[in-house]
Formats: sequence, structure tokens, C-alpha cells
Amino acid sequence: MMMRTMRGAGLLGLASRVAGTKGFSTEIFVSKLSFYTTEEELKNIFSPFGAIEEARLMRDNQTGRPKGFGFVKYSSQVAAEKAVKAMDGRIIRGRIIFVETAKERDTG
Repeated sequence: MMMRTMRGAGLLGLASRVAGTKGFSTEIFVSKLSFYTTEEELKNIFSPFGAIEEARLMRDNQTGRPKGFGFVKYSSQVAAEKAVKAMDGRIIRGRIIFVETAKERDTG
């Protein structure tokens, strides 16, 4: 009986997580960027696909230099989808970039 209760609780947790997930986010993850790419340049590259709320590059905490990846947040899901489809595998500053939907961060 105790085992069944634990299993049921696990399934309930999984079901709530699945029900709470969105099909597509308004935020995209961009990787393999040149270390010389600026946030302004990132915003300009992705702006043809829709209104951008934020473009940010992840930086090394000690040096402040970009790590070669970042996030672009659009005001609509449609714009984010267009950007992923159009930009994934494109060459920017001599490098092939990868673009995908940003995954939600696990808070647990």
C-alpha cells in the first residue's frame, strides 16, 4: 500500500508538470556565437522576425567576457518560432550558430 501511494504521488507531480508546460516559449537560446558578438548585434540580427523584449549574452563572472551563447526574448510566440526556423544553422560572424527554444530552468 505504501509503495502504491508513493507511485501515485510521483505520477501526480509529473502530470502537473506536463500540464503546466507550454508548447513553445517566447524565448530562444542561441549558441556557438562569436565571442565578439555584442548584445546590440544579437538584437539586430534577430529583430527581423518580430518585436524583441530582451537580448542578453551570458558572460563569464570573473572576466566579463561573453561565453558564446545567449537568449533572445520575443513579445510573441510566433516571432520566436520564425526566428528558430530561419536562423538555426546560419553563419554569423564566420560561425554556424544553433538556435532553439529556451528550456525553462528547473527551480528544484
